[in-house]
Amino acid sequence: MVAKPQRKRSDPRLPKRLERVSAGPSSLDEAARVRRWRLLSRTLLDRIPLPLGVKAAVAFGVVLAEQALEELIWGPQAGPGLLDLVTVRLAIPLLTVYMLLGQNVLRVTVLRALVRLRPSVLVEDEEYEELVRKMIRRPVLVDIGLVLLALALEIGLYGLLDASLPLGGPLSTAPGPWQVGSIFLINVLIGWLGLSLIYTAVKHSIGLGRLANWPLIVNIYNPENLLPFGYHALLHSLALAGVIFIPSLLLGRPGSPASFLLISVNTLASLTALIAPLVGVYRQIRAAKIQALANVSAKLTQLQDALLERGHKPSESMADLSARATALVTLRKTIHESPNWPFRGTTGVVRAVAAATSPLIYVILVEAIRFFVLPWFGIPRP
Repeated sequence: MVAKPQRKRSDPRLPKRLERVSAGPSSLDEAARVRRWRLLSRTLLDRIPLPLGVKAAVAFGVVLAEQALEELIWGPQAGPGLLDLVTVRLAIPLLTVYMLLGQNVLRVTVLRALVRLRPSVLVEDEEYEELVRKMIRRPVLVDIGLVLLALALEIGLYGLLDASLPLGGPLSTAPGPWQVGSIFLINVLIGWLGLSLIYTAVKHSIGLGRLANWPLIVNIYNPENLLPFGYHALLHSLALAGVIFIPSLLLGRPGSPASFLLISVNTLASLTALIAPLVGVYRQIRAAKIQALANVSAKLTQLQDALLERGHKPSESMADLSARATALVTLRKTIHESPNWPFRGTTGVVRAVAAATSPLIYVILVEAIRFFVLPWFGIPRP
C-alpha cells in the first residue's frame, strides 16, 4: 500500500536500482548533496556568521547569567550545599545548549540518510529532489513564527497567568523593569529553541513518512536498505525525549505549569517523530510479505496435488516432493518471522515506543506515587 499506487507497476529501472542499493552512493556524491541541501535548511541562528561552538558558548553564558539573576532575586531553589546550587542552576543552560546543538545534529544526520535512501525509493531524481526540498526547507518566516509563538506562550504563562518561573518566582515580583525584561527575553529565547527543535524533528519525520509512502525496494529477507527510516525515526524521537530527561535528571520532578506544558507537547511530538516515518515502510514490507506468502502457498498447493497423485509427475519421487514441501514450509516460517518494521528485530519497535513515551511515563509514575502511595504509608507528599 503506497500513496501513489499507479507507480507500483513493473519498473524497468529496478535491476539498476538494486545494484545502486548494494553499492550505495559515493562519498563524493553524498558530501555534495549534503552541502547543497544543508543550505536549504538554515535557521536564523545559522545565518549568524559565527561557528556553532561559539554560538553554543554564548547561549550557555547568557542563560547562566539569567539563572544567576534569578538566584539573586528569588533566592536558592535547591539544598544548602554548593553542589546542589550548581546542579540546579546548570540545568537550564545545559538544556539550552542541548536544544541548540540537537537541531544541527538532526539536520546533518537526516541529510546523509536522505542520500543513502535515494537508491531505495523508486522515483525520478527530480521528484526525489522536490520531496527533499519540501522536507528540509526552512523559510525565515518559520523562525519568525516560532519566535512569536514562544513570545505568546511566555506572555500567557508569566503575564496573564502570573505563573512562577521553573526555578524562581512570578515575574511580577521581580524588583525592576530591566530584571523583568532580561529574564523574559532569555526565556523567550529558550522557548524558541525548544519549539525549533520540536519543529525540526516533527517536520523531518513527516517528510520521511511521505517518502516512505512512495514505492520502495523491499527485500523481506534483508531490509538493510530501509533501516535508515527506523534509525532516524528513533533518533528524532529520542532527541525530543532528551529535552525532558535533562531537567528531570538535574532538577527532579516537574512542579510548574510551564514544565507540565513542555512535557505534554514534547511527548506528543516525540511520538509523532517516531511513528510518522514508520507507517509507510510497514505497509510496504507487509505487502511484500503477503505477496511472498501467497507465492509459497501456491507452491504448497501444487505439491499437495502432486502428493495426492492428482498432478503427480512420474519423474519426481515422493522423497523429492517431500523435501520440496519441507523447504517451502521452512521458507514460509522465515517470512512470518522476518521483521515488519525497519528495525533489525521486532522488539526494536517496542523499545522505540517505550523510549519515546518514557518522559511522560516517568512523570505519571512519580505523581502517582506522590498522590496515592505515600499517603497510604502515612508519608506526607513532598
